[in-house]
Amino acid sequence: MAAPLQDFGRVMRALFRFARYVSFGLIGLMVVFLAFRVAEIYSFFADIHVGLGIAFLAVFGILLVWLVGRPVYRFLKVPAAMKPPPLPPMGERTGKDLARHLGFVEAYVGALLRNPEWEGAPEEVEAALQRCRALRDESAHADREAVAALSDRVRVLENETVGQLLAPLDAKVRQAIRQEAVGVGIATAVSWNGTIDAFIVLWRNCNLVSRIARIYYGRPGTRGTLSILRDVSAATLASAYLQDLTEAAGGALGGLFGKTVGAVSGPLLDGAVNGVVTLRIGYLAKARCRAFSAWNEVGRLEATRGAFKEAGAFSKDVVTEILKTVGSGLWKIPTKALGKLGDAVVGLFKKAPDEGVEPAGA
Repeated sequence: MAAPLQDFGRVMRALFRFARYVSFGLIGLMVVFLAFRVAEIYSFFADIHVGLGIAFLAVFGILLVWLVGRPVYRFLKVPAAMKPPPLPPMGERTGKDLARHLGFVEAYVGALLRNPEWEGAPEEVEAALQRCRALRDESAHADREAVAALSDRVRVLENETVGQLLAPLDAKVRQAIRQEAVGVGIATAVSWNGTIDAFIVLWRNCNLVSRIARIYYGRPGTRGTLSILRDVSAATLASAYLQDLTEAAGGALGGLFGKTVGAVSGPLLDGAVNGVVTLRIGYLAKARCRAFSAWNEVGRLEATRGAFKEAGAFSKDVVTEILKTVGSGLWKIPTKALGKLGDAVVGLFKKAPDEGVEPAGA
């Protein structure tokens, strides 16, 4: 791929690493950024007529409350997810530790009956609860030699028995994530304005996180909620400044396929990257709302790797749909150019989080 796209990849990786380091400060930065952008647009309209400026503020306030405030409110109304008990390292666990954890799994399964999104039969829940109780009773009196084997059985219980109960909810969440990622990608590809891009990313990601929490009928605790807000803030800020980067990177395809393709490749690249970042935020939110283990540094890294792997499995499909809908459907860009552009975007997100490529949402 031509040098501008390689430079684009390096800048994007640096941008997302910075987003990780500044962490929760991104929430405040996003608020300040939006306030300055709104002030700029208000000044533009107020210079024409003060009434236009006031009308803009009124419309913006209504949109902000309806499109962002409403999903945030719905998210906060969802009951907090049950917090898994912290467990000692694997070699130090006792039977009582496993029994305590199985008590959490039992309560987690029982909560499915209160979830309006879950459509399974109560008999399935009762069967899973019986397995939990039997394994918990066995673990409570187990010696250290039996703990390793019992731990394996607990993992099987979580991955197979409980996982089968959650499968319909997982399917709903995957569909919601895909819809929002494609929607963000298409909308930001055709908007041609960084401020509008930022508002779209903020709106759609807040809506996505709210939907995921409602489907699982549980949102993360305070720290998990702040982490999700940080993820969305990083994506919002990045989307506002992607336009200049993607215009430069679009010059690479312009040199290969002509000036017309180069002119529209920047917005396409912008939309595709926003779509993949939304995909990752969605799967990280899924991991936080569905967690079976306490959220510590080790668990965070494992969940991040798992979420990125799951998102990576669908990123090619999402990017292809965004480019096909906008590039081929609206702007008639050659399929060869779209293929190269899609490979470039997916290639930006292939490395694991511990290799230094940790986009917004890590």
